[in-house]
Amino acid sequence: MVLEVQDPFCPWNAGRHRLRADGDSVTCEPTPAHSDLRLTCAELGAAYRGGATLSSLAAAGRGEELRPGAVTAASLAFRRERAPFHLSSWAFPTF
Repeated sequence: MVLEVQDPFCPWNAGRHRLRADGDSVTCEPTPAHSDLRLTCAELGAAYRGGATLSSLAAAGRGEELRPGAVTAASLAFRRERAPFHLSSWAFPTF
């Protein structure tokens, strides 16, 4: 899958990147190939951390599918077994 990432804060990260998984090995490298999915670093970060699926982000107009089925495939690729969890101070109030 080729992701076209837009990053206005760190433009050196922007561009097309081929994401490839083979068993336990995952690589991501720059490529001149046509993009399957266009998104910003914000959507990519949300999917990577597991807080939102790329499918739900695309349904909200965040990201653009350039190849039919790319959003579904990418959503599955970024799926996590467990949702992200953060234990913050509000969970244990002080008196």
